[in-house]
Formats: sequence, structure tokens, C-alpha cells
Amino acid sequence: MQKVLVTGEYILFSHLQIAMKDHYIILAGLGFATLIMAWLPSIAKKIKVSSPIILLLIGFAMHAVAIPLGWPDPLWSDKELMYFSEAIVIISLMGAGLKIGDNFSLKSWLKPMLLVFITMPICMVSAYFLGSYFLLLSLPSSLLLAAILAPTDPVLAAEVQLDDPLAEKSPEDNVRFTLTVEAGLNDGIAFPFSYMAVLVAQAGSWAAFDLTGWILDEFLLKIALGIIIGLVIGRLIGFLFDRLHHVSGVKTFVGFLSLSLTIMTYGLSELLHGYGFLAVFFAGFSLRYYEKVSGDYKKKLHDFITEVEHLLLVVWIILFGGSIMNGMLGLTDWKGVVFALIFVLLIRPIAGMIPLIFIKKEKIKEKLAISFLGIRGIGSVFYLSWAFLQFDNFEYKNELYAITAYIILFSIVLHGLTAPSIIAYFRGKAEQTTDFRS
Repeated sequence: MQKVLVTGEYILFSHLQIAMKDHYIILAGLGFATLIMAWLPSIAKKIKVSSPIILLLIGFAMHAVAIPLGWPDPLWSDKELMYFSEAIVIISLMGAGLKIGDNFSLKSWLKPMLLVFITMPICMVSAYFLGSYFLLLSLPSSLLLAAILAPTDPVLAAEVQLDDPLAEKSPEDNVRFTLTVEAGLNDGIAFPFSYMAVLVAQAGSWAAFDLTGWILDEFLLKIALGIIIGLVIGRLIGFLFDRLHHVSGVKTFVGFLSLSLTIMTYGLSELLHGYGFLAVFFAGFSLRYYEKVSGDYKKKLHDFITEVEHLLLVVWIILFGGSIMNGMLGLTDWKGVVFALIFVLLIRPIAGMIPLIFIKKEKIKEKLAISFLGIRGIGSVFYLSWAFLQFDNFEYKNELYAITAYIILFSIVLHGLTAPSIIAYFRGKAEQTTDFRS
């Protein structure tokens, strides 16, 4: 009896040792990956590729050496995917809002507004018809595919967006400004169409779907509330910074307030029936424009939220790489691959050029760059997992995940190889113009 107890204790101790060893391996692996991220932006700039490509390769390597990270096999649960993707997207949206300064006039907003209200619907309609007649998906699944591919991604597109708030050198930097505002806006404005897909699926048919209710509530009301709540919160926080200092001498210099503001704004907006994505973006934007908050502190807020975003991005892309290695891409057939390529290489660039043609003063190179750099990514994963949690009887669930994964992978590779050179070209043009004027 005593021998059995000793043997049992030894086995338990051995299991604990293995578990602790795995724990330390995970810590070392993630620590190594995040350590690399400290130099990755500079390395990526030198070799002229975007850092997500390098992170993806690191994810492949960590999976290949069997670091026990609890890799998606090949998918996480919908709830895990939604919460993790949600956190990264809202943090990135706060960073995008804090990047947009008053160096850009109201006229500068024309291009991103055209991309949101013309390009995005064209992309959705194209995705819907291809989903229905090429991929042969059901009506709700085709609607959902169109909805999740509507937004450009504020996370993976961070390297083609504006720099920090004090780094604005010239209003001629139209490409990065346009891509920043587009990513900030359409992640929230795409939400009603995910709602549409869910509501149609729940209703059982298009005829049973309450279109009027959707327009009034999910489209008009929730968008308006999200924008208003974000603007009000950003303004109130800016006012609080200023008045607390002047009235009582209380002053804050902590950068993590941007993270707290992100979480609070998102949660409060959703509770008040607004779209949290829009609220977070406009809260950052509103705070950035509050003139009585010092530029140095705005930069500190931006830098902190950007570093948190980078940290989460490392983990997300590494796990995404592991899901690819585990067979996620095999959940669809050749049609899914062709659809992904058509969407990235043809639909977005053509849809992006259509509204920009009417802007006569813009150079053709700027229009081509803006239309091509419609990066897709983590926001699509959020919408997809969110929809599956709202209605668990969507058909072609695995296929939709795989098609989304292909589009993200193609976007990471194609845009990652081209975006640094494109942005460097326009950044150089903007700097030359500034030097000439001075």
C-alpha cells in the first residue's frame, strides 16, 4: 500500500514537473517573440517588408519546434476568437483616433468618406454575389461573408497609417491619412451588415427579415449613438485633464489612461446601444483635438496604446500562424482560394478606384496606392466569431473561417511586401514638399 502511494506521488510529481516545464517554455517563447518586436519595426523598415510577415514566420517556427502554446486546432472556440480579436481591434482603433491631428482639413476627409460609403458597399455586393453564385453559399452565409470582408483592418494596417501625433510633417501625406480614417470608420460602419446577416439567418428568409427595423435601429441609431458617445467621452476626458489641473493642481502623466479610456468607452457605448468600435475611434479623435491637452501627453497616450497593440499583435499572429500549420486553410476547397485572391487583388483595388476617379486634383499614384492598400485582418475574424455566437446554425462555418484566413494570409504577404515601399515613396514626397516650402 505504501509503495502504491509513493508511486502515485512520484507520478503526480512528474506530471507537475512536465507542466511547469511547458509553462516555462511558453514564457520563454513568448518572451523571445515580444523581445524581437522591440527591434522588428526598424528591421522591417530596413528590409522593406511589414512586420506581420516576420511575425507569421516566427509563428510557423514556434509551431514547428512544438512550443506548447495551446495552438488552435485548427480553430479556437468562437468565444475565445471574439474576445481576443475584439480587444486588439478596439485598442488599435483608439490608436488610430489619436493619430489624426488638426493638420488635416475637412476636405481631407472626402477620400476616406468615399471609401467608406462607396468602396465598402461595392466590396460587399461583390463578395455577396461571388459567395452565392461561385462559392454556392446560402443566403445568410453569403451575407455574412460580405459583411465580414467589408472593413479594412486597423491592426494589420497600422504600418500604412499616420505616425504619432507629433510626427505630422505635411498635409500632403494624403495616403496615410486616408487609410487611417478609413480603417477607423469602417470597422464600426460594417457592423450593421453583420447584424443583417444574423437577423436574416434568425428570420429564416429574406422575406421575413425586418428591413425597416434594421435601418432605423442597427444602421442609423447605433451608428449615431456610437459616434456621439465617443465624441462626448473624448471631450469630457480632455476637459477633465484641463480643469483638474487648473482647479486643484491634480495632473496625470500616465500613458495607460489611453487603455482605460478604450475599455470604458467601448463598454459604455455597447451598454448605451451604440457601436463601440465607432465610439472608441471617435473618443481618441475627440481627445486628440482637445487643444488644452498638451501635445506631449497626447503622444504619450498614443505611444502607450500602440505598444499594447504591438504586444497583442505578436500573440495573435503567432497563434494565427499555428492555426495555419494545423490545417485551417484546408477547411475550404480551391474555390475559396480563388475567391480570396480575387477579393484582395481585384475587388478591393477596383472598388477603391471607382470613387477616387472623381477627385480630379489627386495624383493617379496616390489613388492607386489607396485603392490597393485595403488591408484585411483581425476585424473580419471578430465579426465572424461574433456572428456565430449570435446564431449557431450558420451553414459553411468552417469554410467561412478558412476563406477569411486565406484573405488575411494573402493580405499579410502581398501588402506586407509592397506597403513599406509604397508608404516610403509617399513619405519621401511629403518631406520633399515640406522642405521646398520652408
